[in-house]
Amino acid sequence: MGLIKLIILAALVWAALRFWRALQQQRTPQHSSQQPQTDAPVMVRCAQCQVHLPQSRALRAGDQWYCCAEHRDEHGNS
Repeated sequence: MGLIKLIILAALVWAALRFWRALQQQRTPQHSSQQPQTDAPVMVRCAQCQVHLPQSRALRAGDQWYCCAEHRDEHGNS
C-alpha cells in the first residue's frame, strides 16, 4: 500500500512540475513581445494634417512637427 501512495505522489509532483514549466514558457514570449523595440523609428504627427511620419523626415517649428515646409508655413501663418 505504501508503494502505491509513493508512485501516485511522484506522478502528481511530475504533473505539477510540467504544468508549472508550461505556464512559464507561455509567459516568457508575452513579456518579450510587449517590450518596445529599439529598431522602430520615433513617429511624430504633423500639426497641420495629423499624418504620422518618422521624426527623421519631419520638420520642426517650436514644439510642433510638420510633414512638409508648406504645412509648416501654412500653420505658422494661421
